[in-house]
Amino acid sequence: MDKNTIKVTIKLIGPLINQVGFSEKLVEMPEGVTVEKLVSTLPLDPNRPKIITKNGQAVAPNVELKDGDRIAISPIYSGG
Repeated sequence: MDKNTIKVTIKLIGPLINQVGFSEKLVEMPEGVTVEKLVSTLPLDPNRPKIITKNGQAVAPNVELKDGDRIAISPIYSGG
């Protein structure tokens, strides 16, 4: 691993798995990458509401990721 990169695990949930083509993947990204930049590398509909967590906690798009972080992306479901 290059000293200027980090490794992050991406976990997709529900229909996003079929849309993107994997359920979990370890990716290498440049240091300083944000949640928003990481998500933008995936073929996801930017207008579809989704919940993104980092290490089990909801996270804002501008949060910078660290080596070893685990990002989970889930569509927002509604109903009753």
